[in-house]
Amino acid sequence: MKIHTRIYALVFGLTLFITACQRENDKNPALLGKWQGTEWLIFDKPSGQDATRVNFEFREDGAYAAGFGDQTEKGVWRTVGDKLYTTAEGRKEIMVKVLGVNATTLKFEMNRGGQPETIELQKIQ
Repeated sequence: MKIHTRIYALVFGLTLFITACQRENDKNPALLGKWQGTEWLIFDKPSGQDATRVNFEFREDGAYAAGFGDQTEKGVWRTVGDKLYTTAEGRKEIMVKVLGVNATTLKFEMNRGGQPETIELQKIQ
């Protein structure tokens, strides 16, 4: 009898663990629309990059497009809390932390090679 109880407890525990680890997707509606960069900081100092060349579009169907100058990508996006996950076509998923988003401004933080970078964007549509 005890063995059956332990097996049921193990199965129940594994079910809870698997359910808890599943990817959520709240697709934060505040991100929807087109955004253009206004400021790009590295270690809280100007990056020297032209932030206005950065653009994103997040669509309600979960698709996104992004660009920096002549470089473009498209793929799918999702959010879980304050984390924005994007998966460009043919590439691995990446995550950035959304520091703030409202009707006109989006600010997120990324880390490239141990270098914290903050990008602020303005909603253009």
